[in-house]
Amino acid sequence: MSKVFVAGAAGNIGTAVLAGLHGKDVEVVAGVHGADKAKTLSDLGVEARTFDFENTDSMQSALEGCDKMVLVLPLVEKMTRYGHLAVQAAKASGIEYIVRTSGYAASSDAHWRLGREHGMVDQFVEDSGIPYTVLRPNTFMQNYSTVMAEMVKSGVVSLAEEEAKVSYIDVRDIAACVVRLLVDPGEHENKFYALTGPEGLSGADVATKLSAAAGREVVYRPLEEEAYVAALAENGMPEWNINMLVSLTRVVKLGMIGNVTKAVEFISGVPARTFDAFAEEHAAIWK
Repeated sequence: MSKVFVAGAAGNIGTAVLAGLHGKDVEVVAGVHGADKAKTLSDLGVEARTFDFENTDSMQSALEGCDKMVLVLPLVEKMTRYGHLAVQAAKASGIEYIVRTSGYAASSDAHWRLGREHGMVDQFVEDSGIPYTVLRPNTFMQNYSTVMAEMVKSGVVSLAEEEAKVSYIDVRDIAACVVRLLVDPGEHENKFYALTGPEGLSGADVATKLSAAAGREVVYRPLEEEAYVAALAENGMPEWNINMLVSLTRVVKLGMIGNVTKAVEFISGVPARTFDAFAEEHAAIWK
């Protein structure tokens, strides 16, 4: 039986992956960064190990006995370094397969910063010699039910994306692909996939769908980049993260993030969830 190490198990994707692996014919180790998170998972019957992305010895210890790894990295300034060290630890620990969750349109030579940062980690994985599958999901629908929930409740969604479209994806669909690959990678080994939802949506489209679900008006008001940066800084976001998000909004405005793929269904066997379904399910958050 395979034993899977899920790095970043307490995050959006990691949590959904743990849920998806429940009942599957695999053993699971949840990798987390704090003893409190480890205890919470342990109380739920999940084997949890604490580790530090900056410490290769810590990573190797956490990976002991595992043969597969799900590599989910935090969006922080040291992300590429973390990715490099994680891949080194995987090689030293005898990991036989890596599922890497990256970012949409990522590439080591991407012309936009966030895509390049993700792409560099993808390159580390590809060059490792370990069999892999790299998933490159688009922006999460769950952003609207978590970090942007208060904005939605205020009745005004403001982004620096003009009227461009984004093919948002539900995190659970990303996880479904990860789980399918861990159970049996099959033809997907050593391949890259761009994951999207089933439709490209503008800010106005999203606001209309949120209004229908919440039962009250939500409008979209595009922001100028300068105002967007100021708002992020006012909320205490680090400069590096601001720069990454600005680079993302610029490629959104170029029309690069709105196209749709069928990769979710191709890998998982189930069509990607619609934004309407996501909004209806999470409506209570915005009421």
